[in-house]
Amino acid sequence: MDHEVPNCVIHGPMVDNEKLSLLKTVSLFSKLKDHELETVARYSGYHTFSANDNIFHEGSVAEELYIIRSGEVVISKRAGEGDQVKVVDIARFIEGDCFGELGMLDSKPRNESATATRDTTLLIFPDRAVKFRDLIVEQPSVFAQILHKLLAIIAGRIRTTNNLVSEKSPWMQDLRRQLLGDELTGLYNRLFLDEELATLLPGYGAETSLLMIKPDNFKLINDTYGHDAGDRVLKQLAETISSSLRSGDVPVRYRGNEIGAVLPGTSTETAAVVAETVRAAVPAMDVSDATDGEKVVVTVSVGIATFPRHAENHKRLVELAFEKMFEAREQGGDRVHVAHSDTGERSAGAPGPEAGRSSVIRPGARRGRS
Repeated sequence: MDHEVPNCVIHGPMVDNEKLSLLKTVSLFSKLKDHELETVARYSGYHTFSANDNIFHEGSVAEELYIIRSGEVVISKRAGEGDQVKVVDIARFIEGDCFGELGMLDSKPRNESATATRDTTLLIFPDRAVKFRDLIVEQPSVFAQILHKLLAIIAGRIRTTNNLVSEKSPWMQDLRRQLLGDELTGLYNRLFLDEELATLLPGYGAETSLLMIKPDNFKLINDTYGHDAGDRVLKQLAETISSSLRSGDVPVRYRGNEIGAVLPGTSTETAAVVAETVRAAVPAMDVSDATDGEKVVVTVSVGIATFPRHAENHKRLVELAFEKMFEAREQGGDRVHVAHSDTGERSAGAPGPEAGRSSVIRPGARRGRS
């Protein structure tokens, strides 16, 4: 077993009774007979970690159960992509707790890491190079019982998790906000579109539309007034878009200055009306607080795609709405482009005439003094 911890000290066998007592505290082993528990103990080992030592890392194969004899361990996970990546603590374990038992069953790469927050001693089963699936073959009478118990624990946790989600418990909602929230705008982050949308689409109704929205002159604001000003304008843009959407619509900061809006149960035609409402609302923003008091009119380009009319899955839905957004921008901006109803690759214009073309900000007219 590779912990990649230079300061990890592997101890020889400790007092058997102490090890047996610790193993008995784990529900997985609690009903084993003494001689069966002794078998488990022979395949377990104590390991000591210093503060901030890595116990396991993201991508390593999960194959062990960890029992904390002393100390504390925090489990963390990376969320987001690119400049949106952050590390979120998702669990904390103290003396007497155990974790990692599900990994013995699936032996898959982990998507989280574990770190000792202070000097910590763990009892690890199975120890070192031993694999749980090999123990089932070598000692079927003992480890088949553990496997049966493990499957029961998994089933129970699935039921518990479903209850927690359906009850919208405060800690679950807080964890959801940490993983899926964008700190700057307060919207959902890209992880919502990349991972959550796939599971939500089937429950959204017959059709779900996606708007992808990009300011046409954001780079000009950043270059002229600085990135702090750009962040303030982006926050204001997020607020304006959110207030222009309907109840139940979900705004998402996709990446950089691009904002998506998921419209559950919404046809392409209705989505075009919502998109036009958003497009018309943005130029009315007063961003003078961020632009040293000077008048700057912000406009946006909007792309629309609808599931399943234009896209067969959430990934294609995002890609297509994104393509339509850039197509609108390349044709002058301040407009809405809708995916074509038959191929999903051609665009249609906005639902009305090319409204608001005069409010497009160009380098020579950015201050809007006319």
